[in-house]
Amino acid sequence: MRFFLKVIMFFLVALSIWVSLNCYFLWRLFSLPLFGAKTTKIVITSFVIFFALSYIVGRIFIHRGFRGFASFLEVVGAVWIGALFILVVYLFFADVISLFGYFKTASIYLRYLSLLISAVLVFLSLYLGLRTPLIRNETIKVSNPQLSGLKIVQISDLHLGEIKGERFLKKVVKQINEQNPDVVVITGDIIDSDGKNEEKIKSIFREIKAKKGVYGVLGNHEYYFGADKNLSFFEESGIKILRNENIEIKEGLLIAGIDDLSFKRESQQKEDFLEKALENRKSGYTVLLSHSPLEVEKAAEMGVNLMLSGHCHNGQIWPFKFLSKIFYPYNYGRFKVKEMDLIVTSGSGTWGPPMRLFNAGEIVVINLL
Repeated sequence: MRFFLKVIMFFLVALSIWVSLNCYFLWRLFSLPLFGAKTTKIVITSFVIFFALSYIVGRIFIHRGFRGFASFLEVVGAVWIGALFILVVYLFFADVISLFGYFKTASIYLRYLSLLISAVLVFLSLYLGLRTPLIRNETIKVSNPQLSGLKIVQISDLHLGEIKGERFLKKVVKQINEQNPDVVVITGDIIDSDGKNEEKIKSIFREIKAKKGVYGVLGNHEYYFGADKNLSFFEESGIKILRNENIEIKEGLLIAGIDDLSFKRESQQKEDFLEKALENRKSGYTVLLSHSPLEVEKAAEMGVNLMLSGHCHNGQIWPFKFLSKIFYPYNYGRFKVKEMDLIVTSGSGTWGPPMRLFNAGEIVVINLL
């Protein structure tokens, strides 16, 4: 019940922020002479209302089994989320520099400039968000010579759905196979649905060629769409989901996986996922898959050698990364925590807006030497 109330509160706060952002944009836009005519205001306001409602309306109808126009609405709405965020950030910068209109003439020119810059950045972010993920290479030294030369490929945060689907996944799988991996790991947020009717997606996943198999963990989005329902999707896709457990995939190499720690935190679950996942494990090099980069120090203390995470998207759209860092200090990059290596990826896909600004989607190739 408490978790349900938290979800309701989150929805109300998010809705309030969303309405406020749209209103702020219209307020600053209509203060400019170019957009001051009554007819212009009516037309622009109508479009903004349509854009603002598109995403949620599209999602509602898609969940009820309607696609087609509903998919179009979701895409339009998702792009507007990203575009509005960029517009508001730069309009706000203009307001701060002009002391919120104190310098009236400068304020007008700065707002025009911010609109121009925002338009350029929106198109740039769409290009960066829709392009094929980059390959990020990492090399990690291991003491066991039997593991030297082994290659692990990590993908994360695909968020497969209406915006990024079969075509995108085919490109990702092609890139993975080109790396000739020994192991492929997927660190959560794989699909933004229950996966029930995604036969083509399943068949594409089964094309992954990894000598020692494909392993994954649940992300927070798997819970939103029903973690238990998703398990059959993963099984039929050839992905072994590790739920607070570990498995030896090669002598001296263990893969451990835990359910999403951010969802655990939100739902206030008491079970110790990490302790359960690492108990009774054999001796050897331990790779921990955790969707969210949380309990990092604890994992290091428990003898994990390499922890792989995602979730944060490196903020996805600048400057959102700075807000993300408040909640996730290990937001993106490679870190050394005591004796443990930690790699946090920006993710291979996007969530919400199919946009990235000043960061790229990626596939991480880890070479053990």
